[in-house]
Amino acid sequence: MNIQELTNKCTELDKLINSTIISDIEDTFPILDGVFDPEKYLSAKYKILWILKEPYDEFDDDGVPFGGGWHLKDVILPKQKFQEFTGGRKTFEPMIYASWGILNNFCLWDDMNDVSKDPTMLEALKSIAYINVKKLPGYKASYYKTINDAYAKHKDILLKQIEYINPDIIIGGATLGLFINDLGLSKKDNIRHKGLNYFIKENKIFIEAYHPAQRTSSTGVTQQMYCNDIITAVQEWTKTNI
Repeated sequence: MNIQELTNKCTELDKLINSTIISDIEDTFPILDGVFDPEKYLSAKYKILWILKEPYDEFDDDGVPFGGGWHLKDVILPKQKFQEFTGGRKTFEPMIYASWGILNNFCLWDDMNDVSKDPTMLEALKSIAYINVKKLPGYKASYYKTINDAYAKHKDILLKQIEYINPDIIIGGATLGLFINDLGLSKKDNIRHKGLNYFIKENKIFIEAYHPAQRTSSTGVTQQMYCNDIITAVQEWTKTNI
């Protein structure tokens, strides 16, 4: 697939999402996602897709979410400093470190620069794809039933996104369980690697990880452990599948 073909597929998906996913809340629209920069994505050493739960925008006085109508690339691509990610930093920081490590010879967390001091590390975030199961703006906490219902209702769109994006590496942030049957994965074939599970199918690796913003106090997994487990799992996969 070349850059123009991927760009066309991304435009097709954006139109499909906008025409299919309709909110019952006034002035609320999907937040689009997918590939941020087709050229950077296709030229990356490995094509990485993160699948998370839901995006966020505005909240009314009662905490009800609204907004949307924009694309995540509008937030990701212009950023020059990590501090500008405001409320999304807890999510984006582990994604940057894990993705940067994979794309830079499996560099581990201890050997990386601090993303808040080295803006060049943001290029890793611009070189990946990132989709949410639920496309409409979410509440401040994500609930399993809400995410599960969104998957059941719009899984055809999500599976088409994966097909078009065609990643080598899929990292599910507490979401991969939703996709297991539809992706033809079998839980009996999962491989345990330190703090996560992963699956291998058709020369692709599917990683079942915590959500990157999940609190370490509830999981016992530090950011260092989280990123290194993902990086080393991919490194193990490359030894036999690349």
